[in-house]
Amino acid sequence: MRIRSVSTAVVAANFDWTIVQIETDDGLVGWGECFFAPGMTSIVTELAELLIGHDPRDVNRLTNRLYAAGSGAGSAGGILLNAISGIDGALWDLTARAHGAPLWRLLGGRFHDSVRVYADCHGSSALMSLGPLLQLRPSGRMLFDPGAETEPLDLDLVAENAAAAVALGFDAVKFDVDVPGLVPVSAGGRRLQPSALDLLVKLIAAIKRGTAGAAEIALDCHWRYDLPTARAIAERCADAGLLWLEDPLAVENGDGLRELARSTSVPLATGENLYRWAGFAPLLRDQAVAVVTPDLGKVGGLAEARLIGQTADAAGLAVAPHNIAGPVGTAFAAQVSATLPNLLALEYHAMSVPFFDELIGGGPLIEGGRIAMTERPGIGVEVDVDAVRRHAKPGEPVFGDG
Repeated sequence: MRIRSVSTAVVAANFDWTIVQIETDDGLVGWGECFFAPGMTSIVTELAELLIGHDPRDVNRLTNRLYAAGSGAGSAGGILLNAISGIDGALWDLTARAHGAPLWRLLGGRFHDSVRVYADCHGSSALMSLGPLLQLRPSGRMLFDPGAETEPLDLDLVAENAAAAVALGFDAVKFDVDVPGLVPVSAGGRRLQPSALDLLVKLIAAIKRGTAGAAEIALDCHWRYDLPTARAIAERCADAGLLWLEDPLAVENGDGLRELARSTSVPLATGENLYRWAGFAPLLRDQAVAVVTPDLGKVGGLAEARLIGQTADAAGLAVAPHNIAGPVGTAFAAQVSATLPNLLALEYHAMSVPFFDELIGGGPLIEGGRIAMTERPGIGVEVDVDAVRRHAKPGEPVFGDG
């Protein structure tokens, strides 16, 4: 069995979902998904040259080959790892299919018969559509520009969004802290006036009103604040019983995160912007977070994700993978998550995308807030290429079709 082709398609959804297809000389196909980034399909195409003619079942050797090849271009971290992660996922899917087994079984079996999924509800508006440089579509404004989000926070809609998630069976939801009224107003600024935090209290109350006690609540700060503001946010959340407070500080501010963890009882979470096990090791060692949130679409591959999860488990920490992927990336993340004893929940970020399940056919991937682990081979889903073509991003080829 040898790799014959590696190709991509990009679905234009709330994010760009870059799907990787790897096909062998005997017609077997594996599917993966890369986290979005500028030029992602070009990077995959370049890396593909190093895979043609190799046995896809040598996953770790091939992934290490890609690391080595990209070592001069940043494979210790950065968008090159987005591409490697998607390729690695497709290789694992293909390998499991070659054995006629679900991926979770190849990884030593499952701890969870189904994977708990939490719904990312954003704020009062629908989940926005973002380009590869966080451009708000269709306006083109960059998300972190002051005033980029002009729609004011509507607390009644927040409650309605929370209630809608609960009605779908989700028993955990996440909302954004950095919504209009709670974002720094100066370009490059990270500070909020203390009076602004009164809105945070109202936001939490609205979420609780919507969930009516039927779902746990997490909050996401998107690395927008400085340490004093993050402390103030944590203080306002102290009695809310949060699952976690996510990314309160910039990813590079590890010292600040450690300091914040020592000064609050609120569980902190981070990880979506960290790469490979080495990027997580200092925070895990220092217990700077209670919840680790690697993104399997860019963390550097399945082996790295599993090592992060196992190290977190040894440190008594939970794992809640960040996931803004389409159904391919979500199915892959669920397979890996099922093998982690310390799994808290897997993210679902596509409640506003009506064609999510259409891309894979065969019924909904998520039912009652969970993804079932079945005996279906590989990652358990089949990509509907015609559906991908219907929702493809203009200008991007669909698995080599041009």
